[in-house]
Amino acid sequence: MKPAARKAALASVGLLAAVWFLAGIVAVRTSQQGVVLRFGVPGPIPLLPGIHWVPWGIDRVVKVEVTKTETVPIGFRTVEGGQPATLAADEGQWLTGDTNILAVELAVQYRVARPVEWVVNGRDTREQVRRAAESVVTDAMGKLPVDEALTAGRLTLLEEVRRGTQELLDAWQSGVGIVSVAIRSVDPPPAVLAAFQDVQNAKSDRERFVNEAESYANDTLPRARGEAGALVSSAASQRQRRVQEALGDAARFEALRREASLAPEPLRARLYLETLEKVVPRMKVYVVDEATRLRLVRPEAARGTAVPASPPARQAW
Repeated sequence: MKPAARKAALASVGLLAAVWFLAGIVAVRTSQQGVVLRFGVPGPIPLLPGIHWVPWGIDRVVKVEVTKTETVPIGFRTVEGGQPATLAADEGQWLTGDTNILAVELAVQYRVARPVEWVVNGRDTREQVRRAAESVVTDAMGKLPVDEALTAGRLTLLEEVRRGTQELLDAWQSGVGIVSVAIRSVDPPPAVLAAFQDVQNAKSDRERFVNEAESYANDTLPRARGEAGALVSSAASQRQRRVQEALGDAARFEALRREASLAPEPLRARLYLETLEKVVPRMKVYVVDEATRLRLVRPEAARGTAVPASPPARQAW
């Protein structure tokens, strides 16, 4: 080979080597990570942001956005511009633990957490996230009664959906990480909203009546107990007083009996005199002198009725 031809061949090889080397330079942006595929087989460690060189024709780099967050609607749909789309009749409705139906709307945000798994298994990631979240929502709503799902159970539902969806995606090796789950609404279906509201109003009225009854009982029972205690105390005091009076009377009669057994005649005379002292002041006593022949007129005579003259009264003392 002539020297000129040899030089041309070497120059061509050098040019091709330079082109091959330059073709292997890969720039990975700060929002990306690069997955190296060597003859179609992914490497275990992704390339970090920066400039890297890989053998061109042997390795291929797939750049994956790892900071971009995507949102998947659950229980509703949107079209371009964020406008709501029409759903099927039974889509977005779930059965609660007490066999009621609620319409639940959630927004699940995710991003690629493991680029290597995502490159290998990440096919139709949005649909994977949707199916996983819907499955977890079905299971979680089946454990909650309707009242809890509408009130305090929302936080439990959010945590259950986030954790359960992540576990399913990890089991599928999708390489996706759930960023957040937000509830847009948890309401009864429009067809039964009025009836459901009536039920809720009835429950509110029942709770109000129960609270009023408890308040009345809390106000009345202590007062009734106080009055009952006062009556019991008064009855006990009166009983004690009567018992003491009875004991005193019994002691007095017992002393009188003993005295009567010792001297019955003087006692009889004293009792007679004491009785007279009580009876005589209530009697009307007329003292008429026999010599005056005084005529007593009864009240009937004053009204015109003839009353025979009373016989001469004896002197009464």
